[in-house]
Amino acid sequence: MKLPRAVYATWLSFDKEKWTLIGKDTDNVSLELNPEVETKQNVLGETIVDHSGFKPELALDNYFARTEDAIYEHIKDLAMNRKSDEESTGAYLLEAILTDEVKKSDTVTLTGQAWMENVVVVPQSYGGDTTGFAIPFNISMNGGRTEGSVSVTKRVPTFTEGAAVETQTINQTAGTANSTAKKAES
Repeated sequence: MKLPRAVYATWLSFDKEKWTLIGKDTDNVSLELNPEVETKQNVLGETIVDHSGFKPELALDNYFARTEDAIYEHIKDLAMNRKSDEESTGAYLLEAILTDEVKKSDTVTLTGQAWMENVVVVPQSYGGDTTGFAIPFNISMNGGRTEGSVSVTKRVPTFTEGAAVETQTINQTAGTANSTAKKAES
């Protein structure tokens, strides 16, 4: 079954308590893995592939400043005061694959598998056109990635590191749901 894009949700926080759901003003948010892969051929004519890891980055080119967003004041401070120190730019990214589209958490609690990681947030510009006051920024992963589970109510996540994940697969044709438990590896 093809999952709807909205089951993958991403939140950003500067304190792990107040989260902002990313993606309100865009139809495409993708975390670029930026794999480091080198293909060589040795003297025997064999092809050797060296995969030395990833340099993941998330570019939010369409972040429009919203005073109700938990990240707004911090992003504004980074951009307007041109802060670049680790304490100011350090944040947390929470990614989840939920049991249903994140908008449905407005009426029911969703669960899913989740990953939290330390990140660095760097504004790219500010201003924009008449659409709104934009502060596009990039998020670079900074280690400490942990796996766990998440529950989401009214689009607000609660992350539990290393917890068993209750996943639910939905059979769209028959309209039935099957649940399985999986132990998340940390």
